[in-house]
Amino acid sequence: MMDWSGSGWSWWWMLPMMTFMVVLVGAVIWALIASTRSGTPTTDAKRPTADDILRERFARGEIDAPEYRERMDALHGNRATSA
Repeated sequence: MMDWSGSGWSWWWMLPMMTFMVVLVGAVIWALIASTRSGTPTTDAKRPTADDILRERFARGEIDAPEYRERMDALHGNRATSA
């Protein structure tokens, strides 16, 4: 059996060494999480404008060309008077 008391390391060195290991592992985990996160929150994602939505609806065929022009004019305040 080996006698650890003669090596110069006593049992009380175990506490600071374990604390150091916990801090080291925590720092590595924190660094990994911080590096994988994006800089902007997900709520700041670009939201489509009314023009974008209208263009998409026209592209999908949900509205026809006259309705598209009418709605774009209404969005931008270019209401033409109909006779």
